[in-house]
Amino acid sequence: MNNIVFEKINIDGLISQHDTVLIALSGGADSVFLAEFLLSIRDKYSLVLKAAHVEHGIRGEESIADCKFVEAYCRKNNIECFTLHIDALQESQNAGMGVEEYSRNRRYAFFNSIECNKIATAHNLNDNIETMLFRLIRGTSIKGLCAIPRVRGKIIRPLLSVSGSDIRHFLDENGITYCIDSTNNSNDYSRNYIRNKILPCFSEINTDYVNSVSRFIDSVNQDSDFIEAEARKAFEQAFSDNAMDINILKKYHIAVIKRVLIRFLSVYNLKTDELHLNKIADLLSSPSKVQISGGLFAVSTKKTLRIADLSETASETAFFIKKEKYSIKDFLNKCELYSEKFDFCCDCDKIIGSVSVRSRRNGDKISPAGRGCTKSLKKLFNELSIPVEHRNKIPVITDDSGVIGIYGCFADERVRISSKTKNVLAVFVSTEDNFQ
Repeated sequence: MNNIVFEKINIDGLISQHDTVLIALSGGADSVFLAEFLLSIRDKYSLVLKAAHVEHGIRGEESIADCKFVEAYCRKNNIECFTLHIDALQESQNAGMGVEEYSRNRRYAFFNSIECNKIATAHNLNDNIETMLFRLIRGTSIKGLCAIPRVRGKIIRPLLSVSGSDIRHFLDENGITYCIDSTNNSNDYSRNYIRNKILPCFSEINTDYVNSVSRFIDSVNQDSDFIEAEARKAFEQAFSDNAMDINILKKYHIAVIKRVLIRFLSVYNLKTDELHLNKIADLLSSPSKVQISGGLFAVSTKKTLRIADLSETASETAFFIKKEKYSIKDFLNKCELYSEKFDFCCDCDKIIGSVSVRSRRNGDKISPAGRGCTKSLKKLFNELSIPVEHRNKIPVITDDSGVIGIYGCFADERVRISSKTKNVLAVFVSTEDNFQ
């Protein structure tokens, strides 16, 4: 058999001795060519070959005929065959998904249910180009322009260096039959439209565009591999205690930073699009937060970037309060003689109305005693590097005129203890009613 086209196929890192390889066999030209190639090296590598075919229930008798073709092909070549019949149109509608996405998910779930250590798919060079254009048109990064990877987990794609025309020429020249999917001529699907309408325009400009674009994809992959290697090193340097060190990250180029951020999000099984990725990158220069999913946010300070669950921060924390009044003499004795510490105390006679404790609220301000300024609690918590997700758990002490203190931090200038203070109010706060 003419095997010149087989020489274009590089299986380094894809196929090993004694592999059990499952062929995704649709019966079309590409998958039949893939099967022929694997059959040609079966003895050399002592391979166990299996095949999986999904009949999608879309093309009626034509689809059934393809399934029978695959089963006959496998019997002829001593390949164990597994088939699955689905109603892709109805099932995708029930699942609220597009037909293409649903069918792909069902196919790979089926493939993964069959015992093997490699799953070989027949994606070729043209598929790679179509994928790159599809992602480019919809919006992607340099990583997306790398198109289809040769290996992903146990999935291998040996034909990415072989063009569709080479594949069909080989099959026709050797008298090997294959199925033709009539829906390939329909432009209802995006990939078919690219294949049937856009790529012929490329050919009018450059008849060898397939190899030209292939070289571009190879170049992009090389650049992407370098950036990814740098990102791995940067991540190892900057990641500690579930947070990223911003000062370390900012030493790197933005291309590396974005890859690091993607890797950081993956620690929490999170993904994001390019728009939100840019917003998260902006957090390195401007402390703030960006919503990623639900109550999960990327939150930055001047030093760190972390993932925080803010889903519960909108509600106030329930606090329990105990108040003790002392003369200034007794208060000083407790502090000096008994080394007693108070998380909040103030001049009792300067309080207006009654004292209560609550979580922070929008617009809260305080004039920290002795600092000669008034600040919002938001700005003050930023200065104190208090994590956003913890801020609603910090007791804010108020009287009828406003905020008089932050528990465990400081009192407001208005109620500070001074040389004229006669009586002191000490406040004790807990999230449980455990005061005796």
